[in-house]
Amino acid sequence: MPEIRLLGRAAAGVACAVAVLVPGAAAAAAHDDAQQSEVTLSVTETNRETRTVTLNCDPVGGDHPQADLACHQLQLVDGNVQRLDARTASTCTKELRTVNAEAKGSWRGNAVDFQLSEANMCSLKARTGALFDF
Repeated sequence: MPEIRLLGRAAAGVACAVAVLVPGAAAAAAHDDAQQSEVTLSVTETNRETRTVTLNCDPVGGDHPQADLACHQLQLVDGNVQRLDARTASTCTKELRTVNAEAKGSWRGNAVDFQLSEANMCSLKARTGALFDF
């Protein structure tokens, strides 16, 4: 009889431990997902096919050719692509070859939805740095 009570107490203890640990693990997993960032970037130039890449940050990955630099730029503006303004000194021509850029996805749990049109690729790169340079 004492063995049954001991076994019952042990089972109750395990059940309590699981009840305490599982919500914490679920919350940690949800927090990790919220910290991950994945943005799909597209560039469409006049008379050319649309190019699309995926950029993952936290950890850095995806198929963006300059993922480290692009993630760094997004970190500087906390994922708000609208605030991104690399405006480097450049010698872009005034050639009109309209380019449309788009970013959609999430940045650390917040939605990213951005569109921009520039006169040409040089102007786009001067404005957004490595983000749309692919």
